[in-house]
Amino acid sequence: MTPTLIYLHGIGAEHDDAWRDLMSAALLELGYPGLFDGVECCAPKYPNTLRYPSDERHDLPPQTSPRLSGRERDELRWRVERATADLERALGVHTAGWRMPLVAETVPAVMKVIPQARRYLEDEATRANTLHRVLAALPETGPIVLLAHSLGSVIAADLLTRLPAGIEVSGVITVGSPAGLLGVRTGSDRLEVLREPLPQVSWWLNVWGGADPVTGLRGISHRFPWVLDIVLPGGRHPMENYLGSALVAGAVGRALFGSLGRQLSVPASLPEPEIDDAELHAYLVLAYAHFVAEHLPSAQQPRFRGALQAVRGELTERFGLTDAGEPPDPARLRTLSKSTALMPLLGVAMTNPVAPYDAAIGAASRKAALHDLVVWIGLPSGYARVLHRVLAQASVAIAPTWADRLWLRPRRPRPPHRLDDVEPTAIRLVAAELARHREGLDSDPRVHAALAHAESEILRDRARLAPYSEPRGPTMRLLNRQARALSRAIHTLDRTGLTPT
Repeated sequence: MTPTLIYLHGIGAEHDDAWRDLMSAALLELGYPGLFDGVECCAPKYPNTLRYPSDERHDLPPQTSPRLSGRERDELRWRVERATADLERALGVHTAGWRMPLVAETVPAVMKVIPQARRYLEDEATRANTLHRVLAALPETGPIVLLAHSLGSVIAADLLTRLPAGIEVSGVITVGSPAGLLGVRTGSDRLEVLREPLPQVSWWLNVWGGADPVTGLRGISHRFPWVLDIVLPGGRHPMENYLGSALVAGAVGRALFGSLGRQLSVPASLPEPEIDDAELHAYLVLAYAHFVAEHLPSAQQPRFRGALQAVRGELTERFGLTDAGEPPDPARLRTLSKSTALMPLLGVAMTNPVAPYDAAIGAASRKAALHDLVVWIGLPSGYARVLHRVLAQASVAIAPTWADRLWLRPRRPRPPHRLDDVEPTAIRLVAAELARHREGLDSDPRVHAALAHAESEILRDRARLAPYSEPRGPTMRLLNRQARALSRAIHTLDRTGLTPT
């Protein structure tokens, strides 16, 4: 059954049906059927509702998204992560953009000068009336594809949690969206409820233009972590610049008709990985080492590959690995979700993958190898950037170098060989909490307790040895360093609001 295509317009004259002609032509150019070949289209009209005060009085439609159990949430995240990774491989690499303070502050202020935007963002009656008008135009049941431009994307965000129970969303495509800007969210509940995937939504793609100031020149995944952001280079804000692009047409066509190459296939439930932790770690280490070798300078590669071959033989013999290819490709690792892969990936990224053989691995090689490893296990590439960012943040906070303190270089994780035994664990635990917060995953309350317990143990040992030890001796210096690292780790969690309540 072909889904119904729903288009939510923004401000201005684009509430006519020109969008359908543009979208149909772009689909035909890619080889998909057009929108006039048996595809139901619906474009609710609400310009007057936004422009003028209304005598209509509606309550804000209630949220209809069901509450999920922990197991159901895990399965939902896994399905959406796999669908998003598949979409990224088909359409382009996740590009979230960077925060630009002047633009981020100016755009919401300018939008609120425009009467239609101001009424929707600030007046609850206008918001309620608009959502009622849109809901009244939707089919009662069946699959839909939601396409929204500009202010329509903010309306779409409010709509997603209020859809009738019989509607399934095959895909959400927002273009030219200001929904990630702070001022646009004031007084709305959309930020909290959309930090996690919704059970009725298969995936969400946001396309932002490289020359579109309304977007703040960035995507929206910093607010809604499960969204795939892709930049349209040079794209400006008018609707025709987005809907006429091959990128948006490819996403709409995929949601309506499936992939031109192969059908999008995401299992309905989360398979259980039949692999223990030691075997999982061994496979990840070997795959990470393979990708590191790919990104090392050519002069280093022969020695590193020789060490990798020796380590592969040792691990294969020790754990009885059944796949020792380059990289190993056990299908069972494709069942990892962001949550279950988090700690193993952080652990691998902080190790020397060919230990006990020494290897000088630069920061750029580590970063590129982590990206390849994340994509290899079937997760969205943006997750690798999140992991690298939180590792750098935790490393600089817990074990800063003098260059970090003076901001003499870009922030990056400290090389593992320069850390003592306590620092890597503290960095990994704090980085995991930062990543969970960034990705909308459940926090682990055991992290803060484990760090606090380790700190008390170190302080007790230091107090016991201090009276009869040389203050500048190696033992006391090591204990002082470890105590500082754990204190900084706890302070980082406290400062970022990740302390258990």
